[in-house]
Amino acid sequence: MKIWNGYGSEHSMNLVLIGSFKGAQDAEKVENNIEKLSAQSLKDDSCSITFADPENQRFSDDMLSLLWSLNLHTLGPSELGQLVSDHHFAREGSRITVTTDEADVSAFVKLFIEAGAKVEVFSAHDYPTDSDDAN
Repeated sequence: MKIWNGYGSEHSMNLVLIGSFKGAQDAEKVENNIEKLSAQSLKDDSCSITFADPENQRFSDDMLSLLWSLNLHTLGPSELGQLVSDHHFAREGSRITVTTDEADVSAFVKLFIEAGAKVEVFSAHDYPTDSDDAN
């Protein structure tokens, strides 16, 4: 039996998030940052932070060090679980596409915008032909 800590319709969003960067090196840097943050998030079990009491929603020391070394200052502790949630990530040149059934993609949006990307977010349910461009 599975016991849910919450419920909602967020698992059917079919979201497409596209970041268009000024250059391929910018997109590659964001991809590398996401890989590093995702690896640390897994070590820290960041998905469980969302369910912690507010006073316990904190970065680990290792995550704080990583965020400072990457010069990233906009992410909150509860957003890090998004980086390890079920999603598909693809980079092609100066464009990164993330597809997911999750509703909350603020971590990706913040990372993209901080790197100077133009960001587009839409539901492939409502714009299925645009999602073909995303793959």
